[in-house]
Amino acid sequence: MEEHELAWAAGFFDGDGWAALVRNGLGRRRRPSAQINQSGLDGVPEALLRFRDAVGVGRIGGPKMEDSREPLYWWVASSRADVERTGRLILPWLSGQKRDQFGTAVDLRSDVPPIDTFAWAAGLFDAEGCTSLSDRSTRKGYKDIEASLTQGGAGPAPEELIRFMACVALGRINGPYEQEGATKPVYRWRLHTVDEIRSLLHCLSPWLGAPKRSQAFRAIAVINAQPVLPRGRVEWGSHKTHCIHGHEYVSARIRPYVSRGVGIQRRDNKQCLHCTREQARARRIAGDRQRDPGEATC
Repeated sequence: MEEHELAWAAGFFDGDGWAALVRNGLGRRRRPSAQINQSGLDGVPEALLRFRDAVGVGRIGGPKMEDSREPLYWWVASSRADVERTGRLILPWLSGQKRDQFGTAVDLRSDVPPIDTFAWAAGLFDAEGCTSLSDRSTRKGYKDIEASLTQGGAGPAPEELIRFMACVALGRINGPYEQEGATKPVYRWRLHTVDEIRSLLHCLSPWLGAPKRSQAFRAIAVINAQPVLPRGRVEWGSHKTHCIHGHEYVSARIRPYVSRGVGIQRRDNKQCLHCTREQARARRIAGDRQRDPGEATC
């Protein structure tokens, strides 16, 4: 199997999979098992078939129907040989928690740090990622775009999200949040601008599954179709070209502005040189009038 596909499979398992020792029916004996659950409205999800083909073992089950929920499908490996094969193939890219699960189930161990690749990140996004649109609160009829990746964790931010953010070098992690139905606090990695989401897709697209890729491109198409909004609020005087006395900012500046504070260059519309000179002249005149007539002047 091609290595990038195994890295993708490891990311997908990091997002939605588990491995454990489970009881065999009513008996006391426990056997190794590994499983990934995915919901889908159009039959067996493509990602489950892709994972099965990558590891070469296991079977697809489902659908399981529940009220107000999408049909549920699953990939499962229920023999020690199949679970061990799956773990050996994807172990180099797996995060610590899932490595520990394979260690408990079939005694697979590794002290080598997991490998971070775009293929692994694409698998994790296929499992838990989403690109969505929401109504803009400050502009009726406009949409905002967001890419997000959610994971639960009892302690600090989950290792998977930290690895993902480092791999794509984009976004930030927020949380923890309380989420209905979640057994652990939820953390969320997010991107909020269309340019950053384009950069994310540039990294992940070669290995990203068709459903998540199409979801992202549809959302970007909606943003692209929106008219460009002017920056700033005109009524607040943002990004004006003239000061309140009618002086043009660009022509009023006859020498470069030199910061006397922390060294940060100020925008042209933060200072009008004509007004500054007039204010300085007014202060000098006022000072002369207040000065004692008998005081010597230089």
